[in-house]
Amino acid sequence: MRTRRTVVILLFVVVASAATPAGGVPWNKAPEQWTLADVFRILQDSPWSPSKFSLEANYQQRRSDPQTEVVGDSRVQAKYPAVVPGVTLSRGHALPAVTVLWWSSKRIRLAEAKRLASRTGSAVANGKIATAEMPDYVLTVEGDEPQRILRDAKEDLHDTVFLELENGGTLDLTAVRYIDGTDSDAFRTELHFSRTLNGSPANDPESQRVIFHCRANAKKEMQNRENALSFRVEFSPRQMKARGQPDL
Repeated sequence: MRTRRTVVILLFVVVASAATPAGGVPWNKAPEQWTLADVFRILQDSPWSPSKFSLEANYQQRRSDPQTEVVGDSRVQAKYPAVVPGVTLSRGHALPAVTVLWWSSKRIRLAEAKRLASRTGSAVANGKIATAEMPDYVLTVEGDEPQRILRDAKEDLHDTVFLELENGGTLDLTAVRYIDGTDSDAFRTELHFSRTLNGSPANDPESQRVIFHCRANAKKEMQNRENALSFRVEFSPRQMKARGQPDL
């Protein structure tokens, strides 16, 4: 009798475990099971949408000596063509908080589609939402003010926007797309980075961190409005998984 009871209990535990999403987080649930609270959790407090913060930064380009591979602070010269981007963090007045999303994540795009559908009261058919893997890594900077600054930046964004990889390398910006709210109720700036580097995967999905750096100053300054962006946001690819599979 004790053996049979033990077997029944074990079976109950197995069934209960299978019915409970791994990790107890919404991105491990089937999308059709998401509640509105789940949707906002994914968009506002998940590995693809880290807590928002801003840091004042002084961006500078440094050079790498091709013979010694030592990175120095002197100005880039013709015979030292290897340019290394660098960001020096410093204390100063607080800059506005910025929302950054890892947009190429299928979970993020599906959650955003469900959020928009909830506002219009329309039903969302999961199969009709474009969640195919994007050819690039795409990050978005949300909001019309950040978009204004990035669109009118004094700097070449290819020099001041990049991903810092865990191995010390960087992924350069390849393209920028501005979404002005015509197909969404939010302004966003899409920043594209290649998934490959020298023919190999650019980023290890098991890496602990990838840091997004962004700096821009508007050419045309406007009174009583922010005219500069200078921040970094840290992501952890190792945690950016849904049902155990990388979602980058």
